[in-house]
Amino acid sequence: MLRVLVPCRFTRENREAALTVYRALIAETRTEPGCVSYELLADVEDDTAFVLAESWRSQEDLDAHTRTPHFRRAMIALETLETAENARRFHVVETA
Repeated sequence: MLRVLVPCRFTRENREAALTVYRALIAETRTEPGCVSYELLADVEDDTAFVLAESWRSQEDLDAHTRTPHFRRAMIALETLETAENARRFHVVETA
């Protein structure tokens, strides 16, 4: 399994518009093959800070996601609404 974390920030003026874009992206992404989970997390102390938290079965599933029309539309819309850091990818470490 692959986990992806994408920190992002919205200005207070852009918050509702950005959340509207994310709501549509999340709803469509959750139906994709290979999507285990897809959530937008809000910082409890800073209402402008968020993290998009994703879990995918494989890198191939994630790659397919980035080619979907809904992902591409969302990235274009979010260009002017948020400041995002680079995505960080993690593999689950088996501990048992």
